[in-house]
Amino acid sequence: MLGVSTEEILTRPPESAASLLAKPYWYRELPPGTDVHRLDEGLFTVTGNAAVHDVLTHPGIVAEHPLKASARAFGPNVLDADGPAHKAFRALLAPVLSAGRIAEYRGTLMPRLIDALVDTVAGTETDDFYNSCAHTVPYGIVCAILGIDPALEERFHELTRPLARLLDYPTEESSQTHANVAELLRLIEEQRALGAADSRSLLETIERTRDRKGISLTDSEVRSTALLFFLAGTETSSAFITSLVYCVGRSVLGLDELRDETAREAFIEEALRLYPPVQTIVRFAAEDVTVQGVDIPRHSAVLASIAGANRDPRMFDDPDRFRVGRSLKGSIPFAVGAHACPGAMLAKAEFSLLIAALAERCSEVVVTRDQPTMTSQSFAHPAGFSVHFRTK
Repeated sequence: MLGVSTEEILTRPPESAASLLAKPYWYRELPPGTDVHRLDEGLFTVTGNAAVHDVLTHPGIVAEHPLKASARAFGPNVLDADGPAHKAFRALLAPVLSAGRIAEYRGTLMPRLIDALVDTVAGTETDDFYNSCAHTVPYGIVCAILGIDPALEERFHELTRPLARLLDYPTEESSQTHANVAELLRLIEEQRALGAADSRSLLETIERTRDRKGISLTDSEVRSTALLFFLAGTETSSAFITSLVYCVGRSVLGLDELRDETAREAFIEEALRLYPPVQTIVRFAAEDVTVQGVDIPRHSAVLASIAGANRDPRMFDDPDRFRVGRSLKGSIPFAVGAHACPGAMLAKAEFSLLIAALAERCSEVVVTRDQPTMTSQSFAHPAGFSVHFRTK
């Protein structure tokens, strides 16, 4: 491409594009008439529901790019690979995300962690739920799955949260983020060497799966996939738990109604449509492609707006309104295609149990101060609100 390098676009888009993309609902400010927009040389955005589906399932638009900050920090990994390599990485994760294993987590691990969170918030009011509370359940779950000593959960939280910006757009990369990755990988290796993990932990399972299936991945690639599973699993869930609590606090539905599992699942799906934890996904044109009649040259960065797809008025009537029971055909909170989130069912189980526990322990969850803003593009959630967990 001419004028602007791919590396500059990945880390620092042109000033006009950066100003637009800093806005949480930037897709609303693009000219009408097309769902595919050229922001600058080698930089395109895709916003409509059908167009985002096309991009995320197009064989010529890929996740892999050697200049991505996550690829530089983690090396070959499940998020940044395509084709057979990506299938191999996902095969490693499949055993710990099976329906049977999730049922086990629902029965023992999740209730313990969720009860502890509800014990903490019941009867209190907080203006910083995301930073003070939202991480405790997902970090506890993923640490247990990974086989990490629970005493290290806060240390993993401290090291991991800044790494979320490596997956954001535009990325924020520094010597500190690379140091955090190195320290996390060291801790993971140390835990394994100590034999802290049981034979069913993520690390033990993926190594056993690799060896049994003859998957050609090195130990370092296995560790990087485990770390990215940790990062994506904890930060997406922390973001959405914050969104979910915000929706419960703003909802016309009472907690008594959310005790019903069918109503609860419908509530969660609508919250996921409105507040997908990953708002924008970065892809790359591996070849010259055409999307919705717009030519996208090879090597271009393509920003697919999950938020825009999920609020497309051609797909959803009154798309900014929270409406439980609407048709959710076309909602893609966990993306689509080969890179769709492998942990979606695990996350939904976590969210459902959390609402059930709040309904059991609290009389109301009420947003008492609401100056809503959205943070980030990758791990997005409402901010600027206070919430009161009133008890019976």
